[in-house]
Amino acid sequence: MENNFSAENSLRLIAETIDRSRRTIARNSGKPLILWGTLVALTSLIIWALWSKTGSAVWNFLWFAMTAIGFVCMRFLTRNSEKVPETEVSRMLGKIWMWFGIFSTGFFVLVWAAFGIRCAIGIEGSMSVDLTLIIVLLMGFCGTLSGTVLKSKPITISSVVATVLSVLFLMVMSGDSALRILTFVILGVFALIVPGIILQKQTKD
Repeated sequence: MENNFSAENSLRLIAETIDRSRRTIARNSGKPLILWGTLVALTSLIIWALWSKTGSAVWNFLWFAMTAIGFVCMRFLTRNSEKVPETEVSRMLGKIWMWFGIFSTGFFVLVWAAFGIRCAIGIEGSMSVDLTLIIVLLMGFCGTLSGTVLKSKPITISSVVATVLSVLFLMVMSGDSALRILTFVILGVFALIVPGIILQKQTKD
């Protein structure tokens, strides 16, 4: 009887720890979501402006600069935040976005590698790869998973809405490569900034 009671207490303690960790992560996610959403939206606008003016897609490399700037800003933004003990929830979230970064960067590198190989061996004509659509779907999927793991409706719903709007925008603007980069303004606003503001408001309430 005592062993059963101890086991029940242990399970309840584990569940409470995971739930507390989930709430702490959600509470501390507001500002980072707003930061990354703002960076994504601004970078998208800058790339679109430069791409439209020069006609060169090379400006997409600014995404790497944005990532570096974002990590530096995050160090300052989260230095006074409540510390979250490492749990299965935090590890799962870390792995979700780690693989998003790996796949997104990998697709980007593969596209440029394929383009270089085609030029080197003399293959002419345009190369049809909808990298923007791939990244949009990956980001929407990872955002929805994150919201599900955190049991956060704002993150889940915003990720779904942002993905639907982004895919619709890409279909409508299928003929303009430079203009399609503005898809990330939609993602930045609806998948990151909006849920970030909602989480911030919930924290204050």
